[in-house]
Amino acid sequence: MGNDGGSIPRRNEMVREKKKDEKADRTSKLVAMTFFCALSKQPLREPIVGDGLGRLYNREAILEYLLDRSAFGDGSRICAHINSIKDVKTLNLKSNPAFEKSRENESNKKAARSIYDDRPIAQFVCPITLKEMNGNLQFEFNWKCGCVLSTRARKEMPESSTCLVCGELTDVKDIVPINSLDSELVDSLRKRIDERKAIQKNKKKNGNGTVVD
Repeated sequence: MGNDGGSIPRRNEMVREKKKDEKADRTSKLVAMTFFCALSKQPLREPIVGDGLGRLYNREAILEYLLDRSAFGDGSRICAHINSIKDVKTLNLKSNPAFEKSRENESNKKAARSIYDDRPIAQFVCPITLKEMNGNLQFEFNWKCGCVLSTRARKEMPESSTCLVCGELTDVKDIVPINSLDSELVDSLRKRIDERKAIQKNKKKNGNGTVVD
């Protein structure tokens, strides 16, 4: 023991390695969540929808799930909160010219094969900063209009009561962070979903005197 020429790693070295592994794991998760449908695990392609938790889906996958909840093995775990197409929002995304160009020469196919080593070219960019939506920066969407932009762009612009992309009247509660891994933030988003559903139920009740589930 100890005479084999090896060395015992120090505690600070082990901590650094652990943090490095955690960062790599987080990066891999964000890349997968940004480029692939949370339900079907297929590459995201328009029309793309987002739910109240900020998860991204191919719209066709959600429609298939709503028709047959057993269509996807982990569907009940991922989107049990989605009971109708009204529980997701079709997103208004700005295409990335670099991605369109890469499709022409098919170089993106090589990138797709090495997604966890080298991030592929993002399909979309922030319409204000033109930064790529590749999992590196926080993006968000507006629940009212579906417009997608980077969180940095919103924070760097003067505070406004309208969407910076389309001008739709909005509120801070309408902002949904995309693919957040912050458990506390996700919990708050779940509460917003419940609040949104309660508002819709009250509207139905006030409209015809009955509550429709």
